[in-house]
Parts: sequence; C-alpha cells; structure tokens
Amino acid sequence: MVHTWVSGSSAPASTIHKMVAPLKPRYAVRTASATTRSHRGLGVARSLFIVIAFVILFSGFAFAHTFASSEAGTPASANEIVISVDSGDTLWELAGTYKKDNMDTREAVHVLMKRNGLASSSLHTGQTLVLPAKMLP
Repeated sequence: MVHTWVSGSSAPASTIHKMVAPLKPRYAVRTASATTRSHRGLGVARSLFIVIAFVILFSGFAFAHTFASSEAGTPASANEIVISVDSGDTLWELAGTYKKDNMDTREAVHVLMKRNGLASSSLHTGQTLVLPAKMLP
C-alpha cells in the first residue's frame, strides 16, 4: 500500500519535510533510576503516615480508657436508699417514683445519674442505684 501526500506547495516533498522543525517532547523524560527513587520516596512517606495515624488513634483510645472510672461509686450513707433495678424499669420512672413532690423529674433524673456516675440513662436488670438524700421526701 502506497501513501501519497498532497501538498498545496509547489516545492518538492523532500524540501517541505526539511522545513518542518522536529517536535520537542512536552514533558521531560525521566530515567528509570529517577522514577524508582520517587516511587520509593512515596512508599516511605505513605508508610510513615500510616504509622503516625496508627499511633495517634491508639493513644487516643488509651487516654479514653484512663479517664474512665473503674470504681463502682461511693457507698450509700445512712440517709440514702439503695434500690435494685427490675426488668422494664427506667431512670425516668424511678426518679418520678422516689423524688420529692416539689422536685422536677428532670432534676431528679440528673441528680440520680450524677450520684451513681451514669453516662447514659440506660439501665440493666440487677443494677443497684443509690438514691441521694436530696431527692428523697
């Protein structure tokens, strides 16, 4: 198969071919060793990032664990009552039952949670709670 080029110039094809400047590459060509070094550097940086992230993550878990209270709480005094949670009991219901008449139930729940060191209002069967004297009638 023969390809012919049609040109609008009257100059012979060999002359036109010589007039066109050779194309320069747009990007610098890297040698194999430079490419390998840059990939090695990225791998080291990526590994270092992963190690630092791992250390930060698990040191945060360690601090969270150390601030948690391991003791069950202080024992009840003579004017406090200790109750055991039954199935279906809620903190709101218990606070409403044992609070003073003039005390708001929300305040009673807060006092009860603070006295027993509770982070949430969820209770489980068999759990013991100390009813503080300032919420009792």
